[in-house]
Amino acid sequence: MFGWIAILASLPVWGYFFYRAWKMYAFISSGGPNSVTRTDKPARRLKRVIVEVFGHTHFKGRPFVNAAHWAVMVGFLFGIVVWFEAYIQTFAPARGWPLISNLAAYHLVEEVLAIATVLGISFLAFIRWRKPARFENSQTLPAILVEAIVFSEGLGMLFVKAAKIAAYGHGHMATDFVSLPLSHLLPASPALVSGLALFKLLTGLAFIVAISRYFTWGVMWHRFLAFFNIFFQRNPSGEKALGKLPTPDLEEDVTFHSWKMLLDSTTCTECGRCQDLCPAWNTDKPLSPKKFMTDLRDAAVDQHANLNVLNLTGVIDDDVLWSCTNCGACVDQCPVDIEHIDHISDLRRFKVLAESDFPSELTSLFKNIENKGNPWGRNNSERRTWIDEVRAQGIEVPIIGEDDFTDMEYLFWVGCAGAYDDAARATTKATVQLLHTAGVKFGVLATGETCTGDPARRAGHEFLFQMMAQQNVETLNSAFSDFDATEKSQRKIITTCAHCFNTIRNEYPDFDGHFEVFHHTQLLNRLVREGLLKPVPRTPNNRKPITYHDPCFLGRHNKVYDPPRELLEATGVQLREMDQNKETAMCCGAGGARMFMEEKQGQRINEVRSAQAVATGAEEVATGCPFCNVMFTGGLKAVTSATGGDSPAPRVNDVAIMLRNSITDADGNLPTARPKAFLGQPVRRLSRPQSSQVTQSPTPTAPKTPVAPKPPAPAPAAPVAPAPAVPTPPANASTTPAPPAAPAGVAPAAPAPGVPAAPTPPAPPKPPAPPAGVAPAAPTPPVPPAAAPPAGAAPAAPTPPAPGVPTPPQAPVVAPAVPTPPAAPTPPAPPTGVAPAVPAVPSPPAAPTPPAVAAPPAGVAPAAPTVPTPPAAPTPPPPPAGVAPPQPPAAAPAPPAGAAPAAPTPPPPAVPAPPAAPPAPGIPLPPPPPS
Repeated sequence: MFGWIAILASLPVWGYFFYRAWKMYAFISSGGPNSVTRTDKPARRLKRVIVEVFGHTHFKGRPFVNAAHWAVMVGFLFGIVVWFEAYIQTFAPARGWPLISNLAAYHLVEEVLAIATVLGISFLAFIRWRKPARFENSQTLPAILVEAIVFSEGLGMLFVKAAKIAAYGHGHMATDFVSLPLSHLLPASPALVSGLALFKLLTGLAFIVAISRYFTWGVMWHRFLAFFNIFFQRNPSGEKALGKLPTPDLEEDVTFHSWKMLLDSTTCTECGRCQDLCPAWNTDKPLSPKKFMTDLRDAAVDQHANLNVLNLTGVIDDDVLWSCTNCGACVDQCPVDIEHIDHISDLRRFKVLAESDFPSELTSLFKNIENKGNPWGRNNSERRTWIDEVRAQGIEVPIIGEDDFTDMEYLFWVGCAGAYDDAARATTKATVQLLHTAGVKFGVLATGETCTGDPARRAGHEFLFQMMAQQNVETLNSAFSDFDATEKSQRKIITTCAHCFNTIRNEYPDFDGHFEVFHHTQLLNRLVREGLLKPVPRTPNNRKPITYHDPCFLGRHNKVYDPPRELLEATGVQLREMDQNKETAMCCGAGGARMFMEEKQGQRINEVRSAQAVATGAEEVATGCPFCNVMFTGGLKAVTSATGGDSPAPRVNDVAIMLRNSITDADGNLPTARPKAFLGQPVRRLSRPQSSQVTQSPTPTAPKTPVAPKPPAPAPAAPVAPAPAVPTPPANASTTPAPPAAPAGVAPAAPAPGVPAAPTPPAPPKPPAPPAGVAPAAPTPPVPPAAAPPAGAAPAAPTPPAPGVPTPPQAPVVAPAVPTPPAAPTPPAPPTGVAPAVPAVPSPPAAPTPPAVAAPPAGVAPAAPTVPTPPAAPTPPPPPAGVAPPQPPAAAPAPPAGAAPAAPTPPPPAVPAPPAAPPAPGIPLPPPPPS
């Protein structure tokens, strides 16, 4: 009879369960597509499920809860085998599973699981009964019901086994150490065995009915859905969904709710661990990560037949949505891998891009980033201010794009705060001083930087972020483009801002920005370990207590906890940890674009965190992020004022400043800088290999910026046409022009400024060489013929010109003869016809090697020594900087020997220029012209 009752009760229950399971699948599938691939590397994902489920890796720091929950979980999973055995026992009380039911190992496992289930669920129920704050906003009825069912299941396993021993014997103390003593209290009745087995079955069926009826009872559903949620988490490796945000394709119809959001919300077990560490919730803000997920779930379940983002967006109040700091504590603590930040960002993105509904403070943030490239709307030129100040101290700060980058190893990304904020600028200077002292080869972009876009993305303006990201990736790739630095290990970037660090490291790879990014505390810690920086530990009497705050985007998001602490310990300070540190550290309140929004509800997050720092008794607070520095500076002042101001507020400093102070002498002087050297093995091969036609690589002869002031025009593209209307502009003595692109019919040559190019095979003397220059002050003189230069001074072999263009021997690169004098325009060095390879050029009064171009040169230069000095010819004034001389549409054909090419277009009156000294090979800069 008991058996038939069990069958009749089970059939409708199991049918209802499978029907509702299908409805749950349909509900989750009703969500939109997800921008992250979640089915790659299935074997690795399956392995991660096994590790997380049976290893309980997300219960770190809670050993008793971990043990209790593990016992209940294992009892539930393997207890299913014992539970289904009850169907057999309702028909045949003495029977069990074939083959295994009489094994001692089976009896031992059944005994242990039953005891573990009873004790584990009792401990968890006791914790809930104490009602800690983290269970606020959790459903009580489903929790109590599931605890009662699980407890009954555990007792049922013990009593069925005890009744069977009482009726049939065969008990053993080694395997039935609880059931055997309990059997002495029960009568020897086979009917009792079947009755208790039916009771065990009915309690399990009650659980199935409850879970089938209510999709919103996550405390029950997570027993089934957690496996799928772990499998489909963002990272197959099992790393939490921190660091980057998924990048949606804005060109497609993006839905701002996804199936993963629905799976997350229905999997939530409402344990409250996310809420327990949420800085917004703990400062009386309306945001609870747990309630955020359950509200989405409840609204989606109610409306899933017509589910759309408008319904879900209206469910979440604006104050809830904009209170999040993106600190990641909720994601890090969740035992079933719910991705809270992704869903909050999706809803923010919808509010900003689709509805244009966002806090008013963000309007200026978006405009400043878009128009000025920084959140504060400051001028871009101010990014150089700190560089000038540091250079005034005698510290070299190479600027990429102006100085040679071949000898650099790290690109120092300063960031907006590091360039504009006073406190952060002090950190920037300290970092540069330390790098200089350690002999690190680095360079900066200066005005080439713009905001990384992190505040825009975290505030929901995905379009603006992607625009900034693409621009910055292009800039960074260009900085490494001259070298075969395609390997990530050779594209090294240092940052002092934790937000820039996270964005460039984790989010720019989506935009083809693959770099090895270091936080400055990581690199400085390496320099100390390798002995390149030697801090002087303070004596015990001078070891002032300090505390360190873990920036969220450095610590939780990127797991960088130890390098800053090791640096501080190396300086000899006494480090005192706050109660919430490392993985459980409280946010300062600046993340998630909250730095740029007013905090109008509850307590200020930065003041609460500052109070925790003051409670340690520290005299100084160390940070590793400029945003944290700003928040602590204000928070400590507020906390000190609230306590009456009896003691001064602790100072706030970056770790880099503390390290810099520890290596200076009593007068604040830095130690002697080490010679510049690579920290790692560099790979510095030219990405554009030299060709047989390219006479010189710009790298070896590239002049440094300090050599000469920048003249108005770098003149990278030298004129080579026979009769340009505008002469070649003067060369730049402080920039390295790229090899000019020769006009049609001209073989390019690329000598560096001020130095004749390396020789190419001498050209046959058949093409006549037009004059090397013309003297100013003559309106439109004919260019006298130039005798063919001797073999030693012959220009490179000409390339046949395009129709109508005189035959030039080679496209010259204007070599800067001298900087532009105030009284006269700079006579450019051999403008269009530098004979690249004049091994022995004498020093006549004025001429670089004769050009093979009949074009009027940009500078005055008599013929080479072997060429008769031509009469003066006008030199048109140099055009404005960067103006390339246009090619005449109908140039005369190549002149024969001794014949002058077509007369150039009459230039405007020009100021006479002194003759230029001939550029001798190997001399980087010619002497200044005579006055």
